Amino acid sequence: MKNSMKCYLNGSILPASEANLQLNDLALLRGYGIFDYFVFQRFQPRFLTDYIDRFFGAIDYLGLDCPYSRDEVRQAIHQLIAANEVPDGGIRLVLTGGYSNNGFAPTTCNFFILQSPFPKVPDHIQNNGGRVALYQHQREIPNVKSINYMTGIYLLPWLKEQGADYPLYHDGTYLRESDRSNFCLIDKEGTVITPKDKVLMGITRKKVLEVARDLGMLVEEREVLVGELDTAVEVFFTSSIKGALPIVSIDGKAVGNGKPGPKTQALSEAYTALISAEQVQ
Repeated sequence: MKNSMKCYLNGSILPASEANLQLNDLALLRGYGIFDYFVFQRFQPRFLTDYIDRFFGAIDYLGLDCPYSRDEVRQAIHQLIAANEVPDGGIRLVLTGGYSNNGFAPTTCNFFILQSPFPKVPDHIQNNGGRVALYQHQREIPNVKSINYMTGIYLLPWLKEQGADYPLYHDGTYLRESDRSNFCLIDKEGTVITPKDKVLMGITRKKVLEVARDLGMLVEEREVLVGELDTAVEVFFTSSIKGALPIVSIDGKAVGNGKPGPKTQALSEAYTALISAEQVQ
């Protein structure tokens, strides 16, 4: 990876070290903005149309004044990847609330794209599964991928105290999602169950549910009670970085036999095969 990566900012590609925004941007003043994130391999973004659709869905939902079209954003992504000349990595799209004279009302948005090294789950988690701690929290405007990750970052010391790798949010009754992942469980009948309300509609979540159906698994998208964790045979998280990642303990209690389960492994392998198939298209 080069020492100085290029970025894309408002129509131009330039060294990231030279990019800047004015201090009255609402992203800085109010944490108001959206983003999306995905990976690319061999210079090809993964599931790019799905991510652009979600990004512009958030733009439309919030009524943001984005100065670029879908095609222009797609073109900018490819231009940045080519300019950095690195075959694998991560891409972050960010749209801010814009420069605001009164520090509150959104204006024409600023748009930038950052490229980063290809992300990787730590080996000990990838091989042995992740540990989770329950935390009561409901993300604001959950169908939007907001730049506000205050709760997730605030919980980092707490997670360490709990001996956990990730939080699992719930609202006191229903399970929701993690800070950067969607959540699924597999019950005794082998059904894959995942929340469908008040969570981000993850692209990896969508693809893993597709391969689950292809494998003949039943899938239920519905409200999931916190108490259903007690009888779950397997639990896993989904995200662009994690794929289908097994969760082996929740609040110190083992899920199943405390090891990655066979159905999660099958889903992980099928998802990896789907990625490989998409990359050669």
